[in-house]
Amino acid sequence: MLDWSVLRVILNIHREGSMVKASRLLKTSQPTLSRQLAKAEQDLGVKLFERRHGKLVATEAGQAVSYHGQKIERQLQGLEDTLRSIDNEMSGLIRISAPAQLLPYSLGDVLVEFQQTYPDITLDVRVSDEMADFASGEIDVVFRAEENPKPSLWGHRIARLSTHFFGHEDLLAKYGDTTEAIKNARKVPLVIHNGVVVSSENETLKLFPQGQIVMRTDNLETSAAFVRRGLGIGRLPEIVGRNLPGVKAIEEQSSPTQRSLWVLTHRDIRDVKRIRRFIDFVNEKAADDPTVPK
Repeated sequence: MLDWSVLRVILNIHREGSMVKASRLLKTSQPTLSRQLAKAEQDLGVKLFERRHGKLVATEAGQAVSYHGQKIERQLQGLEDTLRSIDNEMSGLIRISAPAQLLPYSLGDVLVEFQQTYPDITLDVRVSDEMADFASGEIDVVFRAEENPKPSLWGHRIARLSTHFFGHEDLLAKYGDTTEAIKNARKVPLVIHNGVVVSSENETLKLFPQGQIVMRTDNLETSAAFVRRGLGIGRLPEIVGRNLPGVKAIEEQSSPTQRSLWVLTHRDIRDVKRIRRFIDFVNEKAADDPTVPK
């Protein structure tokens, strides 16, 4: 396996096209670089550079190694920048990645309260359903739906992502006063969300066999918005549905889930005071909030 010191050699030879120039940048001798390159080629079993017109040019294999070396270099630079920012003051920047299903619901109020409590801290919030990567060096804290975070991460489990079927109270009143009546009502309108957290179309129709699909969407925020407007019944995470004004859960219409919501940071930066305080703050607020399923 190549270590970073060897990758640096390959990367700088690729950039400079010269063993002499690369040795100057790395402040080492040309023979040392030559030995390191030769050993890397022997270990990998491929030729990494060819000499053309007096210049060292990367082969296809050399280009592949250099490409990945550049990615690792950026990641290490990002980590170094983060570590240099470590201080004992409650000030500076916290870069947060959160899934769309949390904003503008439960998390919105927590972020407002945190920033008002610590006004010298700037929150950079990036809303994305994609898995944020700490290795990029561009994220300090993530809210992530999973059950077993990697050992390299540190944080708190703040909620169980239980799901229920929800509908606006005015809509539910039209189809009966019991769960059984609503469940079997003819053409009860259904809003289907085919995302990761919410149930599939087949499962929804199984629970509401007489229902009629009036909307399909792959966006949870859209589903929640139209459930709130009374368009139909939809399956939503409790952390979302129980925060929608005028919306009620249909009791007994849920299914178990093995997913939890975590607030996490990388272990390398968990002792940055503002980051640790933010994670503890979110955990405390979640513990005190009766609408957050535990």
